[in-house]
Amino acid sequence: MRIKFIAPLGILGMSFLFQPALAETIKVDDVRSLQAALVKARVDKRITRIELATGTYSLPTPIVLDEGLSGTHAMPFVLARAPGAHPVLTGAENLPPLSWQAGDGGIWRAKLSDKSFQRLWLGRQMLIRARYPNHDPAIRTFGGVAADATSKERVATWRDPAGAVLHALHGGRWGGVHVPILGKNSDGSLRFGAQTANNRIAPPSANARYVENVFEELDAPGEWFHDRGDGWIYYKPLDGKRPPALGFRAGRLESLVRIEGKGAPANNIRIEGLSFRDTEPTFLKATEPLLRSDWKFYRVGAVTIENASAVTVSNSDFSELGGNAIVVSGRASHVRIAGNHLRAIGGTAIAFVGRPEAVRSPLFEYQEQLALSAIDRTPGPRSDQYPRDSMAEDNLIHDIGLVDKQAAGVEIAMAARISIAHNSIYQVPRAGINVGDGTWGGHQITYNDVFDTVLETGDHGAFNSWGRDRYWHPDRKEMDSRVAAEPSLATLDAIEPIVMRRNRFKCDHGWDIDLDDGASNYVIEENLMLSGGLKLREGVHRVVRNNILVNGSFHPHVWFENSADVFENNIVMAAHQPIGIKTWGKSVDRNLFANAADLEQARAAGTDANSVAGALQFTDPAHGDFRVGKNSPALALGFVNFPMSQFGVRPARLKALAKQPGFPELQLQPAAGMQEKPRTFLGLTIKSIETLGEQSAAGLLSKQGVLVLSVDPASYGDKAGLRPRDVVIGMGNDPEAPEQMFTTATALVSALQARRFQAYVDLVVVRDQKRKMVKLQVQ
Repeated sequence: MRIKFIAPLGILGMSFLFQPALAETIKVDDVRSLQAALVKARVDKRITRIELATGTYSLPTPIVLDEGLSGTHAMPFVLARAPGAHPVLTGAENLPPLSWQAGDGGIWRAKLSDKSFQRLWLGRQMLIRARYPNHDPAIRTFGGVAADATSKERVATWRDPAGAVLHALHGGRWGGVHVPILGKNSDGSLRFGAQTANNRIAPPSANARYVENVFEELDAPGEWFHDRGDGWIYYKPLDGKRPPALGFRAGRLESLVRIEGKGAPANNIRIEGLSFRDTEPTFLKATEPLLRSDWKFYRVGAVTIENASAVTVSNSDFSELGGNAIVVSGRASHVRIAGNHLRAIGGTAIAFVGRPEAVRSPLFEYQEQLALSAIDRTPGPRSDQYPRDSMAEDNLIHDIGLVDKQAAGVEIAMAARISIAHNSIYQVPRAGINVGDGTWGGHQITYNDVFDTVLETGDHGAFNSWGRDRYWHPDRKEMDSRVAAEPSLATLDAIEPIVMRRNRFKCDHGWDIDLDDGASNYVIEENLMLSGGLKLREGVHRVVRNNILVNGSFHPHVWFENSADVFENNIVMAAHQPIGIKTWGKSVDRNLFANAADLEQARAAGTDANSVAGALQFTDPAHGDFRVGKNSPALALGFVNFPMSQFGVRPARLKALAKQPGFPELQLQPAAGMQEKPRTFLGLTIKSIETLGEQSAAGLLSKQGVLVLSVDPASYGDKAGLRPRDVVIGMGNDPEAPEQMFTTATALVSALQARRFQAYVDLVVVRDQKRKMVKLQVQ
C-alpha cells in the first residue's frame, strides 16, 4: 500500500487573502491506499484530489462520496486517474484457488459455498451461465432464443430449477421481461415469481425467450453453474482441459461509486478518467414503475448520483456492466455526464430519473386513471426530488441493453431541463433516447447521432416519448372530452417545451422520432431523419418545422380536435400516413414533397394547400449531406438549410471510435417517360409495373402493382413465400378488397416502412393470375 502526497497547489489569479486552504493531491496504487486516502480526505480538507495509478481496483464495497467529501466551486473534490495512468474499478473479485474434479460430459466441479454471484470470468473472458438455447454471439436478441425454452418436455429433465430465470421479449414486443423461476409445482409445471423490467402487463413472448441458470442445461464449452446450496461450482472448459486453479473472478458489486449526500447534498465532486467494469446484473430488481411509461427501473448504476449537485463524471470508460452505467436519481442538479465511452452495458447507459414523490397526482400503470375531479390542478412538481438543470454531452454509447431490453442510451423520467447534446448512440434494443413522461419538460435535445435502434423490439423509435401524465386517460373517448373541455390539462406537467433540434435519427424498424401516447409541448426543428419518419400520436402543442424526412413520412395518429399541432416547412419523401385523423391541428402546410402523387393525396385529405412537389436537390446524399441546392423549391417555402457535420461526439478520442449511420439510397419516383430503376427491400428486388407487356404477363387488369424480380434466399421475402414474377398489388387482410392499393414500388416500400412497428403485414399478391395472401415480416 502506498499513499503519496503531492506538493500543494495554489489558486492562480486569486489574492492570498481570499485563497482557500492550499490543496493537496494524494496518489494511490491499490484498494487499501484508496480507502485510506478517502478516510484522510474526510478529516483533512486540504486534500481535494485523489489520483489512481494504473491497476485493477477490486472494490469490496462501493466508494461513497457524500457531503463529507464535498468540495467548493473553486476547489471541487476530484477522484481521477493519475497522468498517463489507466486505473480500472471493478465489481468482481478473485475467487480463491479452486481444486477441480473431473465429471461426466467434460464438466468439472470445485468446492465453492460462501459466494453468491451471477457473473463469472476466467481472466478477461466472461463465461456463460448455463442456459438454453446455448449462447450464440452472432444473435443479437439475448444471444439466442427458442420457443421450447420452458416447454413441458424440457422442464421434465430439470431436477430443481429454483433460482433459474426466464428471459423474454414482452408479448407485445414492448421491451423485455424477466421472470424468476421459484421451482416446480406438483404437476411438474414451473412456478414463477413476479415479472420485472416491464410496466405493460402481458405474458412473455412465446417464441423470443431463453432460460438461464439451470444445471441440466450446462452442456456447451464456456458454460458454468453454481450450486450454492450444495457448495459446488461446475464448469465446462472452453479448451476441454482441466481448468486452472487461479484466474477465476466472480461478480460482487452492483455499484462502484455512489455520490450521495446522507443529510445535506453532496456537491462539487468530479470523477475523471476512470474505467468502470464488471458489475452484477440487476434485472430482477427492476420492479419500480416509472409512472405510466412502459418501464420498470432499478435506481442503481455503476455510478449512482442522488441528493447531489455540481457533480461531473467525465472522460471515463464504462464496459462489461451487468446493470445500468450511470443513474442520476431523485434530488440532483447541475450534474454533467460528459466525454464518456459506454459500451457492453446490460441495461441503460445514462438515466435521469426523479422520485414519484415529486409528481402531482401520480399514476403507475397504463390502465390506472383518475377522475377529473381528483386531479391536482397545480402546475409543476410537488417537491424537489428530481434531476434538473443537468446534461449528458459528448458521450459515445453503443451495444447496450444486452440483458435488460427496457433500456436506452439516455433515459429521462420525472426530470426537468436536461440537456442531451452531441451524443453518438447506436446498437440498442429500443430507443436511443427515451423520455418517459412530460414531467416537467424543458429538455434540450440537440446534435445527437442516433441510429441502429429498435433492433430487438417493436412499436418504438430512435427517439421515443410518452406523455401519460396526470391529464391522460386510457379511454380515448374520455381523453377527447377532457382535452376539448380543458386543453391546458396537458401542460400541468409538461410545463416547459422539449426542444429537439439538429439531431440525426435513423430507425429502420420503427420511427425516427416517435411521440407516443399524450406526449405534448414539443418543438422539433432542423432534424435529419434517415428512415422511419416522424410520428405524432395524441397530444397537444407540437411544432414540427424545417426537418428532412429521407425516404420517410409524417405519421399523425388519432389527434385531439384542438391539438394546435403544426407541421410546416419540412421535406418529405413519402405520403402522409394518417391513422384515425379527423382534424389536422393548427397547420399542416408549406412542405416540399418528393412526389406529386403524395402531394395530391395530402390535399385530398385537407392539408398542404400551399405545399409543392419538386426536385429535392440534395447536395451529396450518398455521403450524408442533405442540404438543398440554391434552386430547391424548399427554400421558397421557407425551409432553411442546417449543418450536416455536427452530429454526435466531438472529443477526438471518441470521434475516432464512433460509427456513422448508413445513408440510404433515395426512393424517388422516376421522371415522366423514364424507366424505373429496380430497388431492393427486405431481400426483394422489385419494380413498378410500367409496360403493357408486364401487365399482360401478370394477367393484370391495369398497369399497376409491384413486380418481384428476385428474392434473396433466407430473407424475409423468402420466408414469406414470395417468388419472382409475383405482383404485389395491395395490403390488408381481404384479397378482394385490399385496405391499400399500390401503383408503384415507391408506394409499397413507403407503406412497409410505415408499418415496421407491426412486425408483420398482410400483402395481396397476384400469382398465376390469381390473388393470394402473403404475410411478410418487416422487422
